[in-house]
Amino acid sequence: MMQLAAEADQVKQLIEFHGSPVNVLSADPMRSNIADLQKVAERANVLLHIHFARKANKCAEFVRTGLLESIGFDVASDSELEETLDELHGSPQHPSKDPILCTAAVKPASLIRSCVLNDVVLVIDNEDELATLRETLADLGPTAPKARIAFRLQHCPNKFPGLPSRFGMPADELTLLAKSIGGDARIQVVGIHFHVHRSHEQFAPSFTTSLIEEALHVVDRVRGLGHTVAWLDIGGGFPVNYLRDQMQWKRFFTKALASVETNGRFASDRKLTWNQRPLADIDPAWQPLSAANWFRAVLTPSLSYEINRRELILKCEPGRALLDGCGVTVAEVLFVKRDRNQDHLIGLMMNSSQCRTTRDDFLVDPIVISASKASAEQTKKTDHAEMEGYFVGGYCTESEYLMQRKFRFPNGISRGDFVLIPNTAAYQMHFAESRAHQMPLAENVFI
Repeated sequence: MMQLAAEADQVKQLIEFHGSPVNVLSADPMRSNIADLQKVAERANVLLHIHFARKANKCAEFVRTGLLESIGFDVASDSELEETLDELHGSPQHPSKDPILCTAAVKPASLIRSCVLNDVVLVIDNEDELATLRETLADLGPTAPKARIAFRLQHCPNKFPGLPSRFGMPADELTLLAKSIGGDARIQVVGIHFHVHRSHEQFAPSFTTSLIEEALHVVDRVRGLGHTVAWLDIGGGFPVNYLRDQMQWKRFFTKALASVETNGRFASDRKLTWNQRPLADIDPAWQPLSAANWFRAVLTPSLSYEINRRELILKCEPGRALLDGCGVTVAEVLFVKRDRNQDHLIGLMMNSSQCRTTRDDFLVDPIVISASKASAEQTKKTDHAEMEGYFVGGYCTESEYLMQRKFRFPNGISRGDFVLIPNTAAYQMHFAESRAHQMPLAENVFI
């Protein structure tokens, strides 16, 4: 996808035809990303079922690609489930067992009902969710299909004190729930699942290995109650490396260290962000290992033995790792001006929801593309001096900064130029997008 940055005329045509911003995507990297993970599992002699996390990107093309690669899907809403089922039923090729898992954080009765009727495995997060399932089965009557479920485990806080989570149940509570449905022929427990929102340190392979080892003991306990647990599902994603080298990551944090004296904001001489806004919650943009190499380190020989000894399938739900390299977002520069601090404000034809997740900022630098090759030559010669500034967007609020960081533009930037934001296919494009001001959503274009 990055070759697009060198094609100014093509970028201009995309903006003229599709508007600004435009999401430009390709499914080709997804295929190789899937294959890389599958090869790791094969070498470890572990049976792996990959489920693409639909929440990472809403484009159905990635579902079609996944079906051709015989992987499954992880859905988290009625709409995601309905669309995935439509693609599944229209495809000649799909996984033969458990093609769809529903891991939604909250599950309305309508979603639970659809999962039961379509033989989709429900990941049960808590006792109330199980009660809603039982009520749904009662409403469906004696001819209702059997509900297949997995229980979501919350790891022991004593063993993993740095891992607070809103998801799942402690092992003892989970086991009691499993025991409570032991005589219910309408419900079949087929798996154990956990979801971990990892920090930079918690992406250490040994950390995930330990999480899986604890979950294996829970599998044993639930099997001991008579349930036929067939698989263990490791949620929470795989690492993705967005930066070229570790020094970029270290240098940023050296400069971005917040000051206690300024109530957590950056020191006054470190104007790295708009209004010195702290970046407390950010994705680990640099990782020492690729997703495949990390997975290889997680699957130690002893862990692989323990998984195979139990004749378990290992499931995972990557989103970011499968979409690594699959898309960019491009927007047009509409104006450049100065604020009262003499910082440049670069106005893009987009809003802050169109490249945003729930994190504080996206630590990948955009690429400026001159409007034409002619202007690019002019830029190199005389007209555009180096400058610094912030990207601002279309929402009518003072805080409408597309990225919190200040950027330096070695060759300047001006009206009519384009800005390409790399590697946005996972979460950045769609996770928070909104039509405030009735602005149209960005078009998604596959090339």
